[in-house]
Amino acid sequence: MTDNLQTATVKSKSNSKTSDYFSLMKMRLASLVVFSAAMTYVIAVIANDGTILVAELMGVIIGGFLITGASNGLNQISEKDLDALMKRTQQRPLPQNRLSVKEAWWVTLILGVAGVVILSLVLNPLTGALGLVSLILYAWVYTPMKQKSPWSVFIGAFPGALPPLIGWVAYTGTFTPQALALFSVQFIWQFPHFWAIAWRLD
Repeated sequence: MTDNLQTATVKSKSNSKTSDYFSLMKMRLASLVVFSAAMTYVIAVIANDGTILVAELMGVIIGGFLITGASNGLNQISEKDLDALMKRTQQRPLPQNRLSVKEAWWVTLILGVAGVVILSLVLNPLTGALGLVSLILYAWVYTPMKQKSPWSVFIGAFPGALPPLIGWVAYTGTFTPQALALFSVQFIWQFPHFWAIAWRLD
C-alpha cells in the first residue's frame, strides 16, 4: 500500500513538472508558430515541384518547437515579477515558484541550442541562423522593449513574421522573392493583430 502511494506521488510530481515545462514553453502559442512554418515548408515544396521529405518536415516541426519554446521561456524569465501581478499570468510556474529561475534558464538554454542545431543540420545553416535570430529578437530585444517604447510592436513584428520565411528557406536553402513576400505579408499583419488585441483589452 505504501509503495503504491509513493509510486503515485512520484508520478504526480513528474506529471506536474512536465506540465510546468509545457507552460514555460507556451505550447499553444508554439503550436501556432510551428504550424505556420511547417505549412510554408509544404507550400514551398509544392511550388517548386519537389518532394516532401519526412525528415525535413519533422526537422521544421521539432526544431521550431524547441526554439519557440526557448523564446517563450526566456520571455517568462524576464517577466516573472510582472507575471505575478497580472491575473492572466500569475499562475505560471515561475511566479508560483514551481520552477526556479535557474532551472528555467537551463531548460531554455537546452531547448534553444537543440533547436538551432536541428534546424542547421537536418535542414540547412541559413534556417538555423534564422531560428537563432528569431529567438534573440523576441527574447532579448522585443521583450524588454515592451515596457519602454511603443516601437516594441515594430520590433516584435520581425520575429513574428519569421516562421513563414523559415519554413520556405528550410526547403530552398536561400531567400527567394516568394519567401520575402510571405515574410512581408506576415510582418504587416502583426500590426492590426496586435492593435486589435490591445483595443479589446483596453
